[in-house]
Amino acid sequence: MSSNDNVQGRLDQSVSGTSPKINPDEQRKYLGTFRERVSLGIKVKDLSDKYAIKCLVNEFQKNSDYQIILNGNIGHDLLSPFIKLASQNNIKFTVKNDSFYKDGADDYGVIYANKSAINIDKIDYKEKYPKKQANVNSKETKDKKGFLSKLLNIFK
Repeated sequence: MSSNDNVQGRLDQSVSGTSPKINPDEQRKYLGTFRERVSLGIKVKDLSDKYAIKCLVNEFQKNSDYQIILNGNIGHDLLSPFIKLASQNNIKFTVKNDSFYKDGADDYGVIYANKSAINIDKIDYKEKYPKKQANVNSKETKDKKGFLSKLLNIFK
């Protein structure tokens, strides 16, 4: 009798459209998709970073069939560059306005995702595309080389 109740319960959920979601917290965090489908994520606090936009363009070039998911609970002034970028590059985009998508500084504002699992380890743009510190380091080594070469020239 419990199997009949179970079947009836599933039918009732399907008819009413209230079937339970799989991993709802994960879907809330990644703007309605699963972590395994995400290629790149940009948090709300980083939306105005021009480097984040460059990283997203790089992702467009690698995988143009993915789509952008935008957190619609964020101000239009922060999202409009991403909408424009998606339009210019013929990338599909979706704006999610549901109230359960959070808009705190550490919540995601932009997600670039596939329709199926791609399992990428690093999705945060700062981790996936770290800015190279080579310019800073090479300047320091040039200064050190300059000093050492001057010191060696004294003894010649």
